[in-house]
Amino acid sequence: MAYTVKELAKISGVTERTLRWYDKVNLLKPAYYGENGYRYYEEEQLLLLQQILYFRELDFSLDDIRGIITGNDFDKVKALNAHKKALKNSLDRTKTLIKTVDKTLLHLRGKIIMKDKDMYQGFQDWSKEKGAESFFIGVCDDPNALENEAEKLVLKNLRKHTNENRDKSYWEDLEKEYKKIYGNLARCVEDGLKPNDPRVQGLVREHHAFADRFHNCTREVYEALADLYIQKEEYLVQLRPFHSDLADFLSKAMKIFAQTNLK
Repeated sequence: MAYTVKELAKISGVTERTLRWYDKVNLLKPAYYGENGYRYYEEEQLLLLQQILYFRELDFSLDDIRGIITGNDFDKVKALNAHKKALKNSLDRTKTLIKTVDKTLLHLRGKIIMKDKDMYQGFQDWSKEKGAESFFIGVCDDPNALENEAEKLVLKNLRKHTNENRDKSYWEDLEKEYKKIYGNLARCVEDGLKPNDPRVQGLVREHHAFADRFHNCTREVYEALADLYIQKEEYLVQLRPFHSDLADFLSKAMKIFAQTNLK
């Protein structure tokens, strides 16, 4: 079944003006234009709009969303599973915060005595879902689910690092550091450089030094990490906002660096 802009706006809750804007900026093109000039949307576009709305709920910019969904490695099933996980985490946080509100109300009414630490239940979990710490928690969710021993080691090391007490400033500094590295590498992709280009390899050396803080980045371990960059959804989601091709590009560059410089 095909829908006009007006009809799609009605069933999706997205305004007609927004749908026309999505078409103009090449975010959501209609399936076809009728002879009357109307835009018509079919199931493929409806599913794509759903993805766009999911990413908007997660506060992605339109430019970032376009880079993600137009990438060659975009997988709807993987993306939906990632959205489901994020929504479940959000739901769990909300339930915990509601319980905290209810307990606080009872405490204020003198019906219970609330422990000081219970006043903050839910808030700590919220902070862990942001930035670098969110990535570290998500990516090392289940190391034993992997078959490759080197890849297991990579994620187990991340889990150990994440479980150590770190303050907010630590995670903020960590995020700034990896964003700088990924941003510079993304510019290499945009400039048409090859993974073996000296400029790229210089940046990969910085990346290796960064990663070596969490792992003993031998050749085997660094190559395993390179594979995870293109296999594990958490890595793909982290890299796509910088450039849709960055994950594949970085993975190749890392393997070249490992084979040339590591033992």
